[in-house]
Amino acid sequence: MGSEMCIRDRSIAEFDAELKRVFGSNTSTAPLVDDTRMGRRIFAVDLTQPLNPEQSRLMVDLLDRFSVISFPGQDQSSFRLAYLERLANHFGAPIPHPKNYANYVEYKNNNAPLALPPVSEQTHTKCNQAFPNDFQCIEDANSPAVYIVTNLLGSGADAQEQSMGSLHWHTDIEFEPVPLSTSMFYVQAAPTTRNSLEGTWVSPQPRASGYYHLDSSPELMQRRNVLPLNGETAYTDTAAAYADLAVEDKQALDGQMVRRRLRVDDPGWLIPLVYTNPRTGVKSLHSPVWASRGKNIAPVEVDGLSGDESRRFLDRLEAHVLQSKYRYDHIHKPGDVTLWSNFATLHNAPACKSVINDPADTRLMYRISCKGQPSYSLPRQDPEAWIEQNITPPYTSPREYT
Repeated sequence: MGSEMCIRDRSIAEFDAELKRVFGSNTSTAPLVDDTRMGRRIFAVDLTQPLNPEQSRLMVDLLDRFSVISFPGQDQSSFRLAYLERLANHFGAPIPHPKNYANYVEYKNNNAPLALPPVSEQTHTKCNQAFPNDFQCIEDANSPAVYIVTNLLGSGADAQEQSMGSLHWHTDIEFEPVPLSTSMFYVQAAPTTRNSLEGTWVSPQPRASGYYHLDSSPELMQRRNVLPLNGETAYTDTAAAYADLAVEDKQALDGQMVRRRLRVDDPGWLIPLVYTNPRTGVKSLHSPVWASRGKNIAPVEVDGLSGDESRRFLDRLEAHVLQSKYRYDHIHKPGDVTLWSNFATLHNAPACKSVINDPADTRLMYRISCKGQPSYSLPRQDPEAWIEQNITPPYTSPREYT
């Protein structure tokens, strides 16, 4: 850790001065909410350009310090997703999304060679068919590491509009032994209509019975359901939530292990509930919400507690983490690149219009997630054995992307 431990103690003015020195005098920053809260907006950094080691180290320091960082106003006429994937490689090894493959289930079950779908069946091609005169996916959208977050599939001028509710509070793919460290969005389009009865993009969407555990407290359910309605991504700061706990509560949680697994009959593995950033020493509650998540992924269990005891234990932590003072709803704008730490935040995908017939309702974003240690120089030097064990399916960014 060494001198990097000082990251948490550096002032915003010191970060701003470092940005100007490393990226140029035109750079500046502003808080996403205010200077006491997580998140920073960073201006005049051109992500179409490769980063040198000093610049990439500062980028990692910024995310370590602020948990959510956003780079607005990237040049949409020239931005490629290869640039986003290059950026991701500095923060960790990008992981491919299973939905990008034609035969992922066969690969998992029978070790079949992976194959991409025909171009006509790939997500970016189907997106391009919705409003061809208004939106075409940008270059490199076919990379296996790029997950297209959109409501264009099945949409078009003659489509019947449909809406869907938000997801659970979560961090992405944390049910693997090495969970994701960082995720990022590039925004091509965000919805501009506000024609619901509430004057928002969508109306509140009711969840089906049993979406959360029926014995969840009313206070917790209220905090879970206070969510944005204009297509924002909701975040909450689990590092600040940990820092605010009483000393005795921190001491009890610091030694607590939890068992995470994908399916109920999986043996899973034990990992600490409290994550310690190895570069800063800052501690955070690493997604203490899985005991009450829905039906697709097995709930977390606290080591030494029953399933029901685990749920009550973790529900109390979730209620603490979801207090409004830790919350931030991020408004997406075209041309923005936004990164977040999966170790120091939870997030929630918004309720949305999932099928649209008006291009003004389009939500078109590109997500890349990564895991492992930062790399200040590219290409990364991850051992093949580590890639095989921790990147599923195994993937390394093309050399020309880095």
